Amino acid sequence: MSAAAVCAFDTALTDPLAWLYADSKIAETERLDEIDVPANGVVDVNILVNGLKPGERLEFEASEKGGEWYRMRAVPVARNTGVNGFLEKNPGDNPHVARRAPFEVFDVLEPLTDPAIASANETEGLYFRMQNPPKGVKSLDIRFCVRQGGEVRKLSLKVNVHNVSLPPVGKDSFKYTNWMDFDSMAVSHGLELWSEEHWRMIEKYVRLATRGRQNMGLMRAVFEKDANGALRIDKKKFTQFLDIYNRTGIWYLEGTHLAGFVNGWGSPAFKTAFTTNVTTTVEGALALSKLAKMFMDEINARGLKDRWFQHVADEPGGKNVPEYRITAGIVRRYMPGIRTVDAVEEPSFAGALDVWCPKVNSFERYHELYDSFRTNFGDRVWCYTCCVPGGKWMNRTMDGELLRPALIPWVSVMWDIDGFLHWGYNRWQLGQKQDPFKEPYPKNWGGSNNGNSLPSGDTHIVYPGTDGPWPSARLEATRAGMEDADLLTMLRRRDKAKADGLVKRIARGFQDYTPSCKLYREVRRDILLALDSL
Repeated sequence: MSAAAVCAFDTALTDPLAWLYADSKIAETERLDEIDVPANGVVDVNILVNGLKPGERLEFEASEKGGEWYRMRAVPVARNTGVNGFLEKNPGDNPHVARRAPFEVFDVLEPLTDPAIASANETEGLYFRMQNPPKGVKSLDIRFCVRQGGEVRKLSLKVNVHNVSLPPVGKDSFKYTNWMDFDSMAVSHGLELWSEEHWRMIEKYVRLATRGRQNMGLMRAVFEKDANGALRIDKKKFTQFLDIYNRTGIWYLEGTHLAGFVNGWGSPAFKTAFTTNVTTTVEGALALSKLAKMFMDEINARGLKDRWFQHVADEPGGKNVPEYRITAGIVRRYMPGIRTVDAVEEPSFAGALDVWCPKVNSFERYHELYDSFRTNFGDRVWCYTCCVPGGKWMNRTMDGELLRPALIPWVSVMWDIDGFLHWGYNRWQLGQKQDPFKEPYPKNWGGSNNGNSLPSGDTHIVYPGTDGPWPSARLEATRAGMEDADLLTMLRRRDKAKADGLVKRIARGFQDYTPSCKLYREVRRDILLALDSL
């Protein structure tokens, strides 16, 4: 082959549910040339470009003008998740990672206003996203054009648009929450806490969350002290949170935890929030009842009873059963009719709460007992992931397959799980000066894991961009799964056996799944075709 015939660069459309890396080669990627979406769904695809000339302008365009472009930025991952969670103590302990560290993964999605970038490396990743295909169109060919210098590459994505529509994010969509750190939003963007600029930034973060199909919002930072030092609801702040949530599509509200551990995680006693008083003492019980009643008065005054879930204390363990029962009993007495929910996993807490929220591995361990609680007591179940579990369990870390967060909602629907919770929306650790662009986990987490840190990406699923939050590949993967949860729920209402059978083609449980984007696309198409036929 002559030198003139050699391509200066090469491009490919790749599946957005498969990781791209700073050193990805087109020949090794999971390609995507056809996608199936609901009538109001999201069309998205990655474009990988190899062989670029660094420093030269790279231009790109799509035949559909309503799409958004993002530059994919790499995050360095120096250590892998451990086989049981946190980080590996010894490299190689976890055989179930998608890639062995160290590596640089394209997780950051930097929004672009200009359809061009100055190429920094020989390899670049682009992400194209289009919400809502044109109305009335059943099939669409989106043509992409990529240029550098005098070289042009053309690509095409076939989009099959189905009749079924997703429910809007809100009351009728799958329950999904990521806990937000509002202080971090101010500090990371150099804003004065609770200033008008801060509130505008909060709304940007919430809007990005609801774009990812989050429909639950935490009501925290709404208590204040009056001139005499007594706690009360900050009605102005409460209203501002509520207005933002109402505008953006957040329907369900989570009352902040009213109690916490006395001496750090795992201690046997709880103290009432904002005090040092143990909840089972007279002083602690009185303080707790006042907090609960303040929330209840506000809920009643604003007609929020059907929207509210109340947290009592986060992640109680087996040694906390008696204390938690008393603490939760006080909250439930003064918040009658409000559903309580916590990250509670052990069946010995039976009767102490309304909604269980175990980690995915704990759910599987006690599956039959949770089913009995639902059948006999009318309890409901959500699930969550955090620093645990590791290994092959589904989680949202940067070194597991990107398909894992997309499949969590599939298994959840099959097993009648009502919602998904993750603690880390934007909770990079300011105290450790964690830079999420360079440090996907804190330097040292400490606590019960003997100083070992959280796994990559556990603290956050968005990034502090130049003028607001930037999404991540993991945020979009979770969003895809949440869309599927709503589709599967629709199908399950009409044909439960068919819906569950389709899920089982790719996932039989939270650690029993086939990490194939090709199979995912085939099953998703069959879900949509089944809904079309109904």
